[in-house]
Amino acid sequence: MNEKVILQHLKDGSREALSLLWQAHSSNVLNLAFRMMKDRDEAEDILMDVFVQAPKAVQGFRGESALGTWLYRLTVNACLMKLRAQKRHRELEEEKLDVIIEEVLGKDEKDENFDAELLEKGLAELPAETRSMLWLKDAEDLDVKDLADIYRMPEGTIKARLSRARHFVRDYLKERKNHV
Repeated sequence: MNEKVILQHLKDGSREALSLLWQAHSSNVLNLAFRMMKDRDEAEDILMDVFVQAPKAVQGFRGESALGTWLYRLTVNACLMKLRAQKRHRELEEEKLDVIIEEVLGKDEKDENFDAELLEKGLAELPAETRSMLWLKDAEDLDVKDLADIYRMPEGTIKARLSRARHFVRDYLKERKNHV
């Protein structure tokens, strides 16, 4: 079945369509949840939560993006809610810190004297949603269109937030480094 047919069957409450969705996307959802949560049990909980809420959530899904992208959005939202409650954002950024450092500072400014702890503090100053957006863009290499679908924002807004976040962190680092 193609995605439009699966989507319509999901909206009609078909368990077979939900099973097909599970077969096609559960491993991707689990992998994303694991990357964000860094805990297998929590990732499995997120996976279950996403697929339990999918039949109800699909009623608001208009089919403007792929089902996989929609599931990513559900997964990211579920993970962020759990991360907010557990305050584990710092661990999230550590996983791909080097990639984020390069994207925030640029390859030229990344040097041996770089203070990773200071970068983590700068990233921690960003709102959780912006941090996750930066992480998905820079560390997971999602494109702006996918981020726009996940966060339900125009691509221009995503680009602006990413740019402001990078500038904020860059300025934060320069300001703190000058005061040391």
